[in-house]
Amino acid sequence: MAVELSDSNPLEVLHQRLNTLGKVLSALCCLWIAVVGTVLIRDLTPDDLEHHRAQIIQERVARCEGEFSQRYACADAILLNGQQTGAAELLARLGVTLILPTIAWAMWRGVMARAERLR
Repeated sequence: MAVELSDSNPLEVLHQRLNTLGKVLSALCCLWIAVVGTVLIRDLTPDDLEHHRAQIIQERVARCEGEFSQRYACADAILLNGQQTGAAELLARLGVTLILPTIAWAMWRGVMARAERLR
């Protein structure tokens, strides 16, 4: 479907080109999410997530001293902090994966909305 540029409305041509750009952009965004998301999530280690079986957490818990209640409170604080750190690490990686495609899509939608208003 070839478009004659001299016979067509320039705003219509712009709209068609922006639609094509949107298709390419959506393919690139999906590719970005698939590749970068997979790499960032795959490279997570138990120490990054700091869950209760991670070696670093077990070493910290082993250093808790005192009465049973003191050791329990110490271990609980370490485990809770590890869960929060692990969740923050996972969310940061998810954010890095999704922020660029989200910005690109939002910018493209803004340009498309402007082109549709002009058309």
